[in-house]
Amino acid sequence: MRTASGRLELSAPAGSGYRTWYACGDSTRRSLEAHLGHLLRSLEACATAAERRQQEEELREAEQQRGWLAAVRQAREQQVERHRAQVLVEQVAAWRRADDIRAFCRAARARVGGAAPSGEQVWLRWAEAYAEQIDPLRGSLGAPPDPPASRQALAELLQTDPYAHPWPYDSDGRWTPPDEALTERL
Repeated sequence: MRTASGRLELSAPAGSGYRTWYACGDSTRRSLEAHLGHLLRSLEACATAAERRQQEEELREAEQQRGWLAAVRQAREQQVERHRAQVLVEQVAAWRRADDIRAFCRAARARVGGAAPSGEQVWLRWAEAYAEQIDPLRGSLGAPPDPPASRQALAELLQTDPYAHPWPYDSDGRWTPPDEALTERL
């Protein structure tokens, strides 16, 4: 840029447009050309430092996201484990309840020696059918379907902000992180 005095001046900004980290120009003792080597070295050092800071920030953000993804995955594992345990406890309770109802019906029939009044017989047949209906062992057993893997469902178990990064589960509860490279080390 040419100044009002007619001399050339060159400056490089430092983060803001109001302040320069380096400026040089024609003077009575040295010309602008004499300062160019120093200016170019300074610009290169500044660019290298800015690139290093950007890489460090990207690494820091990637590490934070990896940690967050690991926390989400762990919360999901806890959620599935709790859900399965709850279903199992409910199945055992239903099985015991069905077994207790059947034992009750046997005791009621034994009490009258098999000659129970018709109203009682109807009641006992209904009770036995109900026991059969609630007994989880009447069919094949298997793990229950996993609960939803939404942010809201995992928020209780997740010890961090569920909205900090893109959600890694799809609507069917499948793990689909935004960047597979981030999760290779999980």
